[in-house]
Amino acid sequence: MTVKPSQWAVPMLAVVAAGFHAPQTGAKKAQPVPTSTATAPHVFTITPEEKARKNPIAFTSTAVKRGKQLFESQCSMCHGANGNGRGNLAGAIKVSPPDFTKPGVLSKRTDGELFTIIGQGTSVMPGQRHRLSDQQRWELVDFLRFLEGKTPEPAAPRQKRLLRHQVVVHP
Repeated sequence: MTVKPSQWAVPMLAVVAAGFHAPQTGAKKAQPVPTSTATAPHVFTITPEEKARKNPIAFTSTAVKRGKQLFESQCSMCHGANGNGRGNLAGAIKVSPPDFTKPGVLSKRTDGELFTIIGQGTSVMPGQRHRLSDQQRWELVDFLRFLEGKTPEPAAPRQKRLLRHQVVVHP
């Protein structure tokens, strides 16, 4: 009697799959401990240093504009053009990004936490640590603050990408 692969493959897959879901006995696997409270459904591991990190980019209309351009090209497909979590791709891949325009969604997070989350990503959102510079991620944080209702300072004429600790000398 010859056994065809189709006759053993399905039962074998069922056995293998059952092994992955079988209760484990013995020592418990260590679970990561979040150092920051997270809003559902994601748990982020954020160190106290990352949480306390201050945004070195001045919160100006220029920084917000740059952050918006990045958001439109890198984030809006899932997070929606206006940050409401209703991007076209989100529906297609069946994910539910947060609505950044709702009060309280971002206000519980520090700038350092948002910067870290953008860098780390989640199981459904790719991390941007290796794709975007620190400057760009901080500008995204500024744009997110704008979405939540904060008003940026007007941009200085011909403002360049300035960090708060830099000094500008005008001729």
